[in-house]
Amino acid sequence: MSFAERAGKSLALFSFFIRKVLSITLFSWLFSCYNIVNEYSEEERSMKKLFLCILCLLMCSVCAAAPAKKVVLWYQVPEAVLEAQNLENDVEKGKTEFEAFLMANYGKRFPVQMIKQAAPDKELTAADVSLVTRPNWVPIVVKLDLAGVGSGEKLVGKYSTVKVALKESTVVDGKLFSYDYGIKEYDSSMLRVAGYVIASEDDPRINTKNAVNDCIKEACTLNSKVNRYADPAAYDKENARYNGEFEKIQ
Repeated sequence: MSFAERAGKSLALFSFFIRKVLSITLFSWLFSCYNIVNEYSEEERSMKKLFLCILCLLMCSVCAAAPAKKVVLWYQVPEAVLEAQNLENDVEKGKTEFEAFLMANYGKRFPVQMIKQAAPDKELTAADVSLVTRPNWVPIVVKLDLAGVGSGEKLVGKYSTVKVALKESTVVDGKLFSYDYGIKEYDSSMLRVAGYVIASEDDPRINTKNAVNDCIKEACTLNSKVNRYADPAAYDKENARYNGEFEKIQ
Protein backbone atom coordinates (compact mmCIF):
# COMPACT_ATOMS: atom_id res chain seq x y z
CA MET A 1 0.00 0.00 0.00
CA SER A 2 1.40 3.39 -0.99
CA PHE A 3 1.88 6.34 1.34
CA ALA A 4 -1.00 8.19 -0.36
CA GLU A 5 -3.39 5.25 0.16
CA ARG A 6 -2.40 4.95 3.83
CA ALA A 7 -2.92 8.69 4.30
CA GLY A 8 -6.37 8.52 2.69
CA LYS A 9 -7.47 5.60 4.86
CA SER A 10 -6.12 7.24 8.02
CA LEU A 11 -8.05 10.42 7.23
CA ALA A 12 -11.26 8.45 6.66
CA LEU A 13 -10.86 6.59 9.98
CA PHE A 14 -10.14 9.84 11.81
CA SER A 15 -13.29 11.46 10.36
CA PHE A 16 -15.37 8.42 11.36
CA PHE A 17 -13.98 8.58 14.92
CA ILE A 18 -14.75 12.32 15.23
CA ARG A 19 -18.34 11.80 14.04
CA LYS A 20 -18.87 9.04 16.60
CA VAL A 21 -17.46 11.13 19.46
CA LEU A 22 -19.67 14.09 18.52
CA SER A 23 -22.76 11.87 18.32
CA ILE A 24 -22.12 10.37 21.78
CA THR A 25 -21.47 13.82 23.26
CA LEU A 26 -24.66 15.30 21.82
CA PHE A 27 -26.84 12.40 22.96
CA SER A 28 -25.33 12.64 26.46
CA TRP A 29 -26.19 16.33 26.52
CA LEU A 30 -29.77 15.59 25.46
CA PHE A 31 -30.13 12.99 28.20
CA SER A 32 -28.90 15.50 30.80
CA CYS A 33 -31.34 18.11 29.51
CA TYR A 34 -34.18 15.60 29.74
CA ASN A 35 -33.42 14.99 33.43
CA ILE A 36 -33.24 18.71 34.16
CA VAL A 37 -36.65 19.23 32.53
CA ASN A 38 -38.25 17.14 35.30
CA GLU A 39 -37.54 19.99 37.73
CA TYR A 40 -40.05 22.27 35.95
CA SER A 41 -43.84 22.41 36.29
CA GLU A 42 -46.05 19.96 34.39
CA GLU A 43 -46.87 22.43 31.60
CA GLU A 44 -43.25 23.54 31.23
CA ARG A 45 -42.10 19.92 31.22
CA SER A 46 -44.48 19.04 28.38
CA MET A 47 -43.27 21.90 26.19
CA LYS A 48 -39.59 21.30 26.87
CA LYS A 49 -39.89 17.54 26.35
CA LEU A 50 -41.59 18.20 23.01
CA PHE A 51 -38.73 20.52 22.05
CA LEU A 52 -36.13 17.90 23.04
CA CYS A 53 -37.94 15.20 21.06
CA ILE A 54 -37.93 17.38 17.95
CA LEU A 55 -34.24 18.16 18.46
CA CYS A 56 -33.49 14.45 18.92
CA LEU A 57 -35.30 13.59 15.67
CA LEU A 58 -33.33 16.24 13.81
CA MET A 59 -30.07 14.85 15.16
CA CYS A 60 -31.02 11.32 14.15
CA SER A 61 -31.82 12.48 10.61
CA VAL A 62 -28.43 14.20 10.38
CA CYS A 63 -26.58 11.14 11.68
CA ALA A 64 -28.45 8.88 9.26
CA ALA A 65 -27.92 11.18 6.28
CA ALA A 66 -26.07 9.87 3.25
CA PRO A 67 -22.29 10.19 3.58
CA ALA A 68 -20.43 12.80 1.56
CA LYS A 69 -19.09 11.84 -1.85
CA LYS A 70 -15.87 9.84 -1.69
CA VAL A 71 -13.42 9.66 -4.57
CA VAL A 72 -10.91 7.09 -5.77
CA LEU A 73 -8.26 8.83 -7.87
CA TRP A 74 -6.83 6.86 -10.80
CA TYR A 75 -3.83 8.06 -12.78
CA GLN A 76 -2.19 7.05 -16.04
CA VAL A 77 1.26 8.44 -16.79
CA PRO A 78 4.25 7.19 -18.80
CA GLU A 79 7.16 5.79 -16.80
CA ALA A 80 9.26 8.81 -17.81
CA VAL A 81 7.08 11.03 -15.60
CA LEU A 82 7.88 8.87 -12.57
CA GLU A 83 11.59 8.74 -13.45
CA ALA A 84 11.71 12.54 -13.68
CA GLN A 85 10.56 12.92 -10.08
CA ASN A 86 14.03 12.34 -8.62
CA LEU A 87 17.69 12.62 -9.55
CA GLU A 88 18.20 8.84 -9.38
CA ASN A 89 15.43 8.15 -11.95
CA ASP A 90 14.05 5.68 -9.39
CA VAL A 91 10.57 4.69 -10.61
CA GLU A 92 9.30 3.33 -7.27
CA LYS A 93 10.53 6.35 -5.37
CA GLY A 94 9.13 8.58 -8.10
CA LYS A 95 5.75 6.85 -7.81
CA THR A 96 5.57 7.68 -4.10
CA GLU A 97 6.56 11.30 -4.73
CA PHE A 98 4.15 11.71 -7.65
CA GLU A 99 1.20 10.18 -5.77
CA ALA A 100 1.81 12.51 -2.84
CA PHE A 101 1.81 15.46 -5.27
CA LEU A 102 -1.43 14.26 -6.88
CA MET A 103 -3.09 13.85 -3.47
CA ALA A 104 -2.01 17.33 -2.39
CA ASN A 105 -3.47 18.97 -5.51
CA TYR A 106 -6.50 16.85 -6.41
CA GLY A 107 -7.36 16.74 -2.71
CA LYS A 108 -8.28 20.43 -3.09
CA ARG A 109 -10.94 19.51 -5.64
CA PHE A 110 -12.20 16.14 -4.43
CA PRO A 111 -12.47 14.16 -1.16
CA VAL A 112 -9.88 11.61 -2.31
CA GLN A 113 -9.86 8.44 -0.18
CA MET A 114 -7.60 6.26 -2.29
CA ILE A 115 -5.19 6.58 -5.21
CA LYS A 116 -4.55 3.86 -7.79
CA GLN A 117 -2.32 3.53 -10.84
CA ALA A 118 -3.50 2.18 -14.20
CA ALA A 119 -1.42 1.14 -17.20
CA PRO A 120 -0.62 4.28 -19.23
CA ASP A 121 -1.62 2.82 -22.61
CA LYS A 122 -4.83 1.08 -21.55
CA GLU A 123 -8.16 2.48 -22.75
CA LEU A 124 -10.07 2.40 -19.48
CA THR A 125 -13.80 1.69 -19.26
CA ALA A 126 -16.28 2.61 -16.55
CA ALA A 127 -16.08 -0.95 -15.22
CA ASP A 128 -12.27 -0.79 -15.00
CA VAL A 129 -12.27 2.15 -12.58
CA SER A 130 -15.37 1.32 -10.51
CA LEU A 131 -14.45 -0.45 -7.27
CA VAL A 132 -16.48 -3.61 -6.62
CA THR A 133 -15.92 -3.35 -2.86
CA ARG A 134 -16.82 0.36 -2.77
CA PRO A 135 -19.51 0.85 -5.43
CA ASN A 136 -20.53 4.29 -4.11
CA TRP A 137 -17.07 5.80 -4.49
CA VAL A 138 -16.73 8.11 -7.48
CA PRO A 139 -13.75 7.40 -9.77
CA ILE A 140 -11.74 10.32 -11.14
CA VAL A 141 -9.21 9.35 -13.82
CA VAL A 142 -6.20 11.54 -14.61
CA LYS A 143 -4.47 10.64 -17.87
CA LEU A 144 -1.29 12.60 -18.55
CA ASP A 145 1.10 12.20 -21.49
CA LEU A 146 4.32 13.87 -22.56
CA ALA A 147 3.73 15.28 -26.04
CA GLY A 148 7.20 16.39 -27.12
CA VAL A 149 9.44 19.41 -26.69
CA GLY A 150 9.84 22.83 -28.21
CA SER A 151 11.99 25.92 -27.86
CA GLY A 152 11.83 29.68 -27.64
CA GLU A 153 14.16 32.63 -28.06
CA LYS A 154 15.86 34.17 -25.07
CA LEU A 155 18.18 37.14 -24.87
CA VAL A 156 21.15 34.90 -25.65
CA GLY A 157 20.39 31.55 -27.24
CA LYS A 158 17.21 29.50 -26.81
CA TYR A 159 15.18 28.05 -23.96
CA SER A 160 13.43 24.69 -24.03
CA THR A 161 9.76 23.85 -23.53
CA VAL A 162 7.91 20.63 -22.66
CA LYS A 163 4.47 19.79 -24.08
CA VAL A 164 1.98 18.00 -21.83
CA ALA A 165 -1.40 16.46 -22.69
CA LEU A 166 -4.01 16.03 -19.95
CA LYS A 167 -7.45 14.41 -19.85
CA GLU A 168 -9.70 13.84 -16.83
CA SER A 169 -12.62 11.42 -16.67
CA THR A 170 -15.34 10.33 -14.27
CA VAL A 171 -18.19 7.81 -14.20
CA VAL A 172 -21.87 8.79 -13.99
CA ASP A 173 -24.61 6.14 -14.14
CA GLY A 174 -22.16 3.57 -15.47
CA LYS A 175 -20.94 5.81 -18.30
CA LEU A 176 -17.52 7.43 -18.69
CA PHE A 177 -17.41 11.20 -19.24
CA SER A 178 -14.18 13.05 -20.02
CA TYR A 179 -12.76 16.55 -20.18
CA ASP A 180 -9.79 16.97 -22.53
CA TYR A 181 -7.43 19.84 -21.76
CA GLY A 182 -5.53 19.25 -24.99
CA ILE A 183 -1.78 19.82 -25.31
CA LYS A 184 -0.19 22.72 -23.47
CA GLU A 185 3.38 23.93 -23.66
CA TYR A 186 5.35 24.89 -20.56
CA ASP A 187 8.61 26.81 -20.80
CA SER A 188 11.72 26.61 -18.65
CA SER A 189 12.22 30.33 -18.16
CA MET A 190 13.53 31.33 -14.75
CA LEU A 191 13.93 35.09 -15.23
CA ARG A 192 12.06 37.47 -17.53
CA VAL A 193 12.71 41.18 -17.95
CA ALA A 194 10.37 43.31 -20.09
CA GLY A 195 9.08 40.15 -21.78
CA TYR A 196 12.54 38.81 -22.61
CA VAL A 197 13.79 35.53 -21.15
CA ILE A 198 17.13 36.18 -19.48
CA ALA A 199 17.74 32.84 -17.76
CA SER A 200 16.25 29.36 -18.14
CA GLU A 201 16.55 25.85 -16.72
CA ASP A 202 18.65 23.57 -18.94
CA ASP A 203 18.17 20.23 -17.14
CA PRO A 204 15.69 18.10 -19.17
CA ARG A 205 14.61 16.12 -16.09
CA ILE A 206 13.79 19.22 -14.07
CA ASN A 207 12.01 20.80 -17.04
CA THR A 208 9.87 17.68 -17.48
CA LYS A 209 8.98 17.48 -13.80
CA ASN A 210 8.17 21.20 -13.64
CA ALA A 211 6.00 21.01 -16.76
CA VAL A 212 4.00 18.07 -15.36
CA ASN A 213 3.62 19.80 -11.98
CA ASP A 214 2.52 23.08 -13.58
CA CYS A 215 -0.04 21.24 -15.71
CA ILE A 216 -1.57 19.53 -12.66
CA LYS A 217 -1.55 22.71 -10.55
CA GLU A 218 -3.27 24.58 -13.37
CA ALA A 219 -5.97 21.90 -13.68
CA CYS A 220 -6.54 21.95 -9.91
CA THR A 221 -7.05 25.71 -9.78
CA LEU A 222 -10.48 27.26 -10.23
CA ASN A 223 -10.38 30.15 -12.68
CA SER A 224 -11.96 32.87 -10.56
CA LYS A 225 -11.58 35.43 -13.37
CA VAL A 226 -14.48 33.96 -15.36
CA ASN A 227 -17.25 36.56 -15.28
CA ARG A 228 -20.39 34.89 -13.90
CA TYR A 229 -22.47 37.97 -14.77
CA ALA A 230 -21.38 38.68 -18.34
CA ASP A 231 -20.65 35.06 -19.31
CA PRO A 232 -22.71 32.69 -17.11
CA ALA A 233 -22.25 29.76 -19.52
CA ALA A 234 -18.45 29.95 -19.21
CA TYR A 235 -18.80 30.32 -15.44
CA ASP A 236 -20.97 27.19 -15.17
CA LYS A 237 -18.57 25.27 -17.43
CA GLU A 238 -15.54 26.20 -15.33
CA ASN A 239 -17.27 25.17 -12.10
CA ALA A 240 -18.43 21.89 -13.65
CA ARG A 241 -14.86 21.20 -14.81
CA TYR A 242 -13.36 21.95 -11.41
CA ASN A 243 -15.96 19.81 -9.61
CA GLY A 244 -15.48 16.88 -11.99
CA GLU A 245 -19.03 17.14 -13.38
CA PHE A 246 -17.89 16.45 -16.93
CA GLU A 247 -21.31 15.13 -17.97
CA LYS A 248 -22.51 18.75 -17.83
CA ILE A 249 -19.93 19.87 -20.41
CA GLN A 250 -20.78 17.42 -23.19
